[in-house]
Amino acid sequence: MKFIASALLSVVASAAGSRSDEHWVGTNIGGWMVNEAWITPSLYYRFLGKQHKDGIGMDSYTICEALGAEEGNKLMTAHWDSWVKEEHVIALAERKVTIVRLPIGDWTFKPYGPYVGCMDGAKEKIEWFLDVCAKHGIKVLIDVHAMKGSQNGFDNSGLSNRTEWLDEDHFEHWSHAWGEWMGPLNDDGCSLKSVNYDNI
Repeated sequence: MKFIASALLSVVASAAGSRSDEHWVGTNIGGWMVNEAWITPSLYYRFLGKQHKDGIGMDSYTICEALGAEEGNKLMTAHWDSWVKEEHVIALAERKVTIVRLPIGDWTFKPYGPYVGCMDGAKEKIEWFLDVCAKHGIKVLIDVHAMKGSQNGFDNSGLSNRTEWLDEDHFEHWSHAWGEWMGPLNDDGCSLKSVNYDNI
């Protein structure tokens, strides 16, 4: 083991020594294509004072579910158009940002459930962003951040999975938010009941 650790350190030191002085300065464009209430709370203000029966949006999935395809798409299009503009990319370039991480949802490529119609135009807006970043010398790392079935059970997966409504005004979520993109979990929250090969 000591020999292996020594050999690995040697390889790392060698690689580090051969690197140029080039470095990347990066940032993240969160909250644009995958909605998270803590990043974009204004998207969720429209649900204040409503009850479960009225439809409550808590993430990308339930915004589309609560508002429906037409109203949801109006909201998303207005959000995409205002959240990131070319002037923002220019400002990043002026600050010497060289790479941007762009979280997106898997529904961008193949919409399903309430995303159908609600997320129309997302692909085109992403293409616009790639073009604008290229124009200003910024690389883009596309991060498929949200997966069907929820990779972690939280809003940043697109769906706050297994939200349980206790009554019309109260819900419980954080104690049992399970990522079930690979398939439904058993009650232990650790083992799969079955494997969802379509999602995988």
